[in-house]
Amino acid sequence: MPKYRILSLDGGGPWALIQVKALQKLYAPDAQGHDILKDFDLVAANSGGSLTLAGLIENRKLNDLLSNYFLNEQNRKAVFREVDFWPRVRDFIFYWLGIGPKYSTHAKHVALTRILSSFGTEFLSKIQEKIERQKGKCPHFLICAFDYDRRRAMFFRSKRDSKAQSSAVAPDVTLVDSVHASSNAPITFFDEPADVISRRFWDGAIAGNNNPVLVAVVEALAAGHSRDDIQVLSIGTGSVRLPLAPQEAADPCGLVQQRQKFRILRYARTILRNIRELAGSILDDPPDVATFIAHVVLGQPLPSGSGSPITSGSVVRMNPMIQPKLINGSWLPPAELGCNEFKVIAELPVDALEQRDVERVSRLCDLWLDNNSNIPNQPIRSNSKDFTCEIGQPSFSEAHAAWIALKKIS
Repeated sequence: MPKYRILSLDGGGPWALIQVKALQKLYAPDAQGHDILKDFDLVAANSGGSLTLAGLIENRKLNDLLSNYFLNEQNRKAVFREVDFWPRVRDFIFYWLGIGPKYSTHAKHVALTRILSSFGTEFLSKIQEKIERQKGKCPHFLICAFDYDRRRAMFFRSKRDSKAQSSAVAPDVTLVDSVHASSNAPITFFDEPADVISRRFWDGAIAGNNNPVLVAVVEALAAGHSRDDIQVLSIGTGSVRLPLAPQEAADPCGLVQQRQKFRILRYARTILRNIRELAGSILDDPPDVATFIAHVVLGQPLPSGSGSPITSGSVVRMNPMIQPKLINGSWLPPAELGCNEFKVIAELPVDALEQRDVERVSRLCDLWLDNNSNIPNQPIRSNSKDFTCEIGQPSFSEAHAAWIALKKIS
């Protein structure tokens, strides 16, 4: 049987530019969306990844997708438009405490409708049919969201007869509405649920699907594809990983995760920090759970204990890691970043909007894509003490080679 190829795209707001640059490296800087899509049988996406997918569906050239969707400050801030003055006044106490939403859900929908001008108002099922007529092949699309009222994961599918869904078939939705629902992170991000098809939605990360790779694998298995025939390319949007410091200590470079001691005067601030951390943690894949489970579900090999990493397998993960390196017992930043730059990038929020911050993310991505760089790739599984790769590829170049080799297997 022919191989069944999956492309999985993580959420991550403006950091999703990393996915576009990775695709440029895999294909060509000016490769068109439909030419990339026909290389896959299923594309699963969440949040920022759903906007990357939408750009491919719009048949944008990757150069154009990068410059107009992610590097264009005007479009970026139209999607992430700050809430109006009066809501801030009304909810002053929450904003003062740093836990109020910053962006307008309604404005995001308006901006997405404008940006996705070719296929935005088309229903997902019709999009697949339309592209198939033009290109001869189009993958099945699966976009993740979270049903606010039912408190359950929600999946928008182009394949109306998917065997993975219940008999209560979900309504067909437009591309704009599916991206809008999927990209609506709560609490400290958007001010209200996305109102779509007379239902309300939060970001798919709420259901633990910020990395949708496992959802995609289940979709393929439910459709009857053998696990031996499934090949997966999972592209992330950058992850920060710091070793845990044994105790509070000076750390000007931000190379370790400080463990805060409980002090009564800090109690209120700790509660607020926990709320913010919880809001941010829904966007994480902490650190490799979904890709590791997908690796195991597909029956891929596990380390034998000999110390040699497993670098082969049907799941390839591509994701730059912002993490220090253990050298002679000391944690040091990657040589290309240095102390100050490492700290700045590690502390950038997922909703980094300012041009200088987005350019930092772009430079980080370029370093990761460089064959001679020390910016590591996210393994499928790594050693929790020294971050050594145990399953997967420790660099982008090795992950790139692994995917090319995998595609040659027919």
